[in-house]
Amino acid sequence: MWMASSLVLAACGGLEAEPLEDAESPAVTSQAVVSPPTEEADRRIIVYQTTSLQLMRVDKKGTSHLVAQRTGAPEVSRDEKRVVYAKLPDAYVAGDAVRSSELYVLNVNSGKSDRVTQGFDDGEPLWSPDGRVVLFQSTRRSGVPALWRVKENGKDLVQVTNKGGATQMSSAYIPNPERGGTVEWDADRRIIVYTTTSLRAGEDGEVRVIAFDRNYDVASASSLGQGFAPRWTERGTVVYSRNEGGRVVTVEARVD
Repeated sequence: MWMASSLVLAACGGLEAEPLEDAESPAVTSQAVVSPPTEEADRRIIVYQTTSLQLMRVDKKGTSHLVAQRTGAPEVSRDEKRVVYAKLPDAYVAGDAVRSSELYVLNVNSGKSDRVTQGFDDGEPLWSPDGRVVLFQSTRRSGVPALWRVKENGKDLVQVTNKGGATQMSSAYIPNPERGGTVEWDADRRIIVYTTTSLRAGEDGEVRVIAFDRNYDVASASSLGQGFAPRWTERGTVVYSRNEGGRVVTVEARVD
Protein backbone atom coordinates (compact mmCIF):
# COMPACT_ATOMS: atom_id res chain seq x y z
CA MET A 1 0.00 0.00 0.00
CA TRP A 2 1.26 3.52 -0.57
CA MET A 3 1.35 5.73 2.48
CA ALA A 4 2.51 9.16 1.24
CA SER A 5 -1.05 10.44 0.90
CA SER A 6 -4.14 11.53 2.78
CA LEU A 7 -5.43 7.95 2.92
CA VAL A 8 -4.42 5.24 5.35
CA LEU A 9 -5.45 1.66 5.97
CA ALA A 10 -6.55 1.21 9.56
CA ALA A 11 -6.37 -2.22 11.21
CA CYS A 12 -9.25 -3.50 13.30
CA GLY A 13 -10.48 -6.89 14.48
CA GLY A 14 -13.68 -8.75 15.06
CA LEU A 15 -16.27 -11.09 13.58
CA GLU A 16 -16.89 -11.88 9.95
CA ALA A 17 -19.33 -9.77 7.97
CA GLU A 18 -22.53 -10.81 6.29
CA PRO A 19 -22.92 -9.30 2.79
CA LEU A 20 -26.26 -7.70 3.60
CA GLU A 21 -26.93 -4.07 2.82
CA ASP A 22 -29.16 -3.67 5.89
CA ALA A 23 -26.80 -5.46 8.27
CA GLU A 24 -25.00 -3.71 11.08
CA SER A 25 -21.53 -2.38 10.32
CA PRO A 26 -19.21 -5.44 10.44
CA ALA A 27 -15.78 -5.65 11.99
CA VAL A 28 -13.00 -5.25 9.48
CA THR A 29 -9.36 -6.10 8.90
CA SER A 30 -8.62 -2.91 6.94
CA GLN A 31 -10.45 0.18 5.85
CA ALA A 32 -9.72 3.25 3.77
CA VAL A 33 -10.49 6.47 5.61
CA VAL A 34 -9.59 10.11 5.33
CA SER A 35 -6.81 11.10 7.72
CA PRO A 36 -6.75 12.21 10.49
CA PRO A 37 -9.32 9.79 11.92
CA THR A 38 -12.16 11.92 13.26
CA GLU A 39 -15.88 11.31 13.68
CA GLU A 40 -16.42 13.04 10.33
CA ALA A 41 -13.73 10.90 8.69
CA ASP A 42 -15.29 7.72 10.00
CA ARG A 43 -18.41 8.59 7.99
CA ARG A 44 -16.28 8.83 4.86
CA ILE A 45 -15.02 5.25 4.74
CA ILE A 46 -14.69 4.30 1.07
CA VAL A 47 -14.02 0.56 1.19
CA TYR A 48 -13.20 -1.98 3.84
CA GLN A 49 -12.15 -5.61 3.97
CA THR A 50 -13.69 -8.03 6.45
CA THR A 51 -11.88 -10.75 8.37
CA SER A 52 -13.20 -13.27 5.83
CA LEU A 53 -11.52 -11.20 3.07
CA GLN A 54 -14.76 -9.82 1.64
CA LEU A 55 -14.32 -6.41 0.04
CA MET A 56 -17.15 -3.99 0.85
CA ARG A 57 -17.93 -0.54 -0.56
CA VAL A 58 -19.70 2.18 1.40
CA ASP A 59 -21.93 4.54 -0.61
CA LYS A 60 -22.66 8.19 0.21
CA LYS A 61 -25.64 7.14 2.35
CA GLY A 62 -23.45 4.92 4.50
CA THR A 63 -24.82 1.66 3.09
CA SER A 64 -22.37 -1.23 2.60
CA HIS A 65 -22.30 -3.20 -0.66
CA LEU A 66 -20.41 -6.42 -1.39
CA VAL A 67 -17.72 -5.90 -4.06
CA ALA A 68 -16.02 -9.31 -4.04
CA GLN A 69 -16.02 -12.44 -1.86
CA ARG A 70 -12.25 -12.85 -1.50
CA THR A 71 -9.63 -10.16 -2.15
CA GLY A 72 -6.28 -8.86 -1.16
CA ALA A 73 -6.05 -5.55 0.72
CA PRO A 74 -7.65 -2.65 -1.23
CA GLU A 75 -5.45 0.17 -2.52
CA VAL A 76 -7.12 3.59 -2.89
CA SER A 77 -5.87 6.10 -5.45
CA ARG A 78 -4.77 9.50 -4.24
CA ASP A 79 -7.77 11.18 -5.85
CA GLU A 80 -9.99 8.83 -3.80
CA LYS A 81 -12.00 7.93 -6.91
CA ARG A 82 -10.61 4.47 -7.66
CA VAL A 83 -9.69 1.35 -5.71
CA VAL A 84 -7.46 -1.37 -7.11
CA TYR A 85 -7.58 -4.84 -5.60
CA ALA A 86 -6.58 -8.44 -6.29
CA LYS A 87 -9.57 -10.75 -6.62
CA LEU A 88 -8.87 -14.22 -5.25
CA PRO A 89 -10.81 -17.43 -5.97
CA ASP A 90 -14.01 -17.64 -3.90
CA ALA A 91 -12.67 -20.83 -2.27
CA TYR A 92 -9.43 -19.13 -1.16
CA VAL A 93 -8.60 -19.43 2.56
CA ALA A 94 -6.33 -16.92 4.28
CA GLY A 95 -2.83 -18.35 4.58
CA ASP A 96 -3.05 -20.44 1.42
CA ALA A 97 -0.46 -19.88 -1.32
CA VAL A 98 -1.80 -17.52 -3.97
CA ARG A 99 -1.73 -19.41 -7.27
CA SER A 100 -4.39 -17.42 -9.10
CA SER A 101 -5.57 -13.83 -8.70
CA GLU A 102 -6.75 -11.05 -11.00
CA LEU A 103 -6.56 -7.29 -10.64
CA TYR A 104 -9.71 -5.17 -10.70
CA VAL A 105 -10.31 -1.42 -10.42
CA LEU A 106 -13.42 -0.25 -8.58
CA ASN A 107 -15.02 3.08 -9.48
CA VAL A 108 -15.96 4.47 -6.08
CA ASN A 109 -18.88 6.56 -7.35
CA SER A 110 -20.57 4.00 -9.61
CA GLY A 111 -19.61 0.90 -7.65
CA LYS A 112 -18.58 -0.83 -10.88
CA SER A 113 -15.44 -2.98 -10.99
CA ASP A 114 -13.50 -3.54 -14.23
CA ARG A 115 -11.02 -6.38 -14.64
CA VAL A 116 -7.49 -5.24 -15.41
CA THR A 117 -5.53 -8.52 -15.60
CA GLN A 118 -6.37 -12.21 -15.69
CA GLY A 119 -4.90 -15.71 -15.89
CA PHE A 120 -1.94 -15.41 -13.54
CA ASP A 121 -1.06 -14.71 -9.89
CA ASP A 122 -1.18 -10.92 -10.02
CA GLY A 123 -1.29 -9.34 -6.57
CA GLU A 124 -0.13 -6.64 -4.16
CA PRO A 125 -1.24 -3.75 -6.44
CA LEU A 126 0.17 -0.28 -5.85
CA TRP A 127 -0.97 2.95 -7.52
CA SER A 128 1.74 5.20 -8.91
CA PRO A 129 1.72 8.65 -7.25
CA ASP A 130 0.16 10.25 -10.35
CA GLY A 131 -2.40 7.45 -10.73
CA ARG A 132 -1.30 6.67 -14.31
CA VAL A 133 -0.30 3.05 -13.72
CA VAL A 134 -0.60 0.22 -11.23
CA LEU A 135 2.47 -1.68 -10.08
CA PHE A 136 1.92 -5.27 -8.99
CA GLN A 137 3.73 -8.53 -8.25
CA SER A 138 3.63 -11.73 -10.28
CA THR A 139 5.74 -14.88 -10.44
CA ARG A 140 3.85 -16.99 -12.96
CA ARG A 141 3.99 -14.42 -15.76
CA SER A 142 7.75 -14.81 -16.27
CA GLY A 143 8.64 -17.66 -13.93
CA VAL A 144 10.57 -15.25 -11.69
CA PRO A 145 9.13 -13.03 -8.92
CA ALA A 146 8.96 -9.57 -10.46
CA LEU A 147 7.18 -6.24 -10.46
CA TRP A 148 4.95 -5.40 -13.40
CA ARG A 149 3.01 -2.30 -14.39
CA VAL A 150 -0.26 -1.83 -16.24
CA LYS A 151 -2.75 0.93 -16.94
CA GLU A 152 -6.14 0.65 -15.25
CA ASN A 153 -7.74 -0.23 -18.61
CA GLY A 154 -5.46 -3.28 -18.89
CA LYS A 155 -3.25 -1.79 -21.60
CA ASP A 156 0.53 -1.33 -21.69
CA LEU A 157 1.33 -4.36 -19.53
CA VAL A 158 5.10 -4.35 -18.95
CA GLN A 159 7.51 -6.29 -16.76
CA VAL A 160 9.44 -3.77 -14.66
CA THR A 161 12.00 -5.77 -12.68
CA ASN A 162 14.06 -8.92 -13.33
CA LYS A 163 13.74 -8.78 -17.11
CA GLY A 164 16.02 -10.47 -19.60
CA GLY A 165 16.34 -13.80 -17.83
CA ALA A 166 17.45 -12.44 -14.44
CA THR A 167 17.10 -15.17 -11.81
CA GLN A 168 17.12 -15.13 -8.03
CA MET A 169 20.80 -16.14 -8.18
CA SER A 170 21.71 -13.23 -10.47
CA SER A 171 23.44 -10.08 -9.19
CA ALA A 172 20.91 -8.06 -11.21
CA TYR A 173 17.94 -9.66 -9.41
CA ILE A 174 15.69 -7.22 -7.49
CA PRO A 175 13.69 -8.94 -4.72
CA ASN A 176 9.98 -8.20 -4.51
CA PRO A 177 8.44 -6.52 -1.47
CA GLU A 178 7.24 -8.90 1.22
CA ARG A 179 3.66 -9.95 0.47
CA GLY A 180 1.31 -8.12 2.78
CA GLY A 181 4.04 -5.66 3.73
CA THR A 182 4.03 -1.90 3.36
CA VAL A 183 5.46 -0.19 0.29
CA GLU A 184 5.87 3.54 0.80
CA TRP A 185 6.41 6.23 -1.84
CA ASP A 186 8.67 9.18 -1.13
CA ALA A 187 6.57 12.35 -0.94
CA ASP A 188 8.41 14.16 -3.76
CA ARG A 189 10.21 11.50 -5.79
CA ARG A 190 9.32 8.35 -7.71
CA ILE A 191 11.08 6.14 -5.15
CA ILE A 192 9.61 3.33 -3.07
CA VAL A 193 11.00 1.81 0.11
CA TYR A 194 10.02 -1.65 1.28
CA THR A 195 11.12 -4.74 3.17
CA THR A 196 11.80 -8.11 1.56
CA THR A 197 10.87 -11.51 2.98
CA SER A 198 13.53 -12.82 5.34
CA LEU A 199 15.47 -15.77 3.91
CA ARG A 200 16.29 -17.18 7.37
CA ALA A 201 14.01 -17.67 10.35
CA GLY A 202 14.62 -15.13 13.09
CA GLU A 203 16.50 -12.71 10.82
CA ASP A 204 15.36 -9.41 9.40
CA GLY A 205 14.62 -9.06 5.72
CA GLU A 206 16.29 -6.42 3.58
CA VAL A 207 15.23 -2.80 3.43
CA ARG A 208 15.37 -1.83 -0.23
CA VAL A 209 14.63 1.17 -2.44
CA ILE A 210 13.69 1.35 -6.11
CA ALA A 211 13.80 4.63 -8.05
CA PHE A 212 11.69 4.90 -11.19
CA ASP A 213 11.90 7.19 -14.20
CA ARG A 214 8.90 9.14 -15.52
CA ASN A 215 7.63 6.04 -17.36
CA TYR A 216 7.94 3.90 -14.22
CA ASP A 217 10.83 1.88 -15.54
CA VAL A 218 13.54 1.12 -12.99
CA ALA A 219 16.20 3.86 -12.83
CA SER A 220 18.09 2.33 -9.91
CA ALA A 221 17.65 -0.20 -7.11
CA SER A 222 19.67 -0.82 -3.98
CA SER A 223 19.68 -2.35 -0.52
CA LEU A 224 19.96 -0.33 2.70
CA GLY A 225 20.82 -3.46 4.67
CA GLN A 226 18.82 -5.72 6.95
CA GLY A 227 15.92 -4.23 8.87
CA PHE A 228 12.18 -3.73 9.10
CA ALA A 229 9.45 -1.06 9.29
CA PRO A 230 11.04 1.51 6.97
CA ARG A 231 9.48 4.93 6.47
CA TRP A 232 10.34 8.16 4.74
CA THR A 233 11.14 11.30 6.68
CA GLU A 234 10.45 14.90 5.66
CA ARG A 235 14.17 15.17 4.88
CA GLY A 236 13.94 12.49 2.20
CA THR A 237 15.86 9.96 4.28
CA VAL A 238 14.66 6.50 5.32
CA VAL A 239 14.35 5.53 8.98
CA TYR A 240 14.01 1.85 9.84
CA SER A 241 14.63 -0.60 12.68
CA ARG A 242 17.16 -3.42 12.86
CA ASN A 243 17.83 -6.28 15.26
CA GLU A 244 21.42 -6.19 16.48
CA GLY A 245 22.82 -8.33 19.29
CA GLY A 246 19.49 -8.96 20.94
CA ARG A 247 18.33 -5.36 20.82
CA VAL A 248 16.48 -3.19 18.30
CA VAL A 249 18.33 -0.15 16.95
CA THR A 250 17.09 2.67 14.72
CA VAL A 251 18.92 3.43 11.48
CA GLU A 252 18.58 6.50 9.26
CA ALA A 253 19.85 6.24 5.68
CA ARG A 254 20.22 8.85 2.98
CA VAL A 255 18.64 8.00 -0.37
CA ASP A 256 19.91 9.96 -3.40
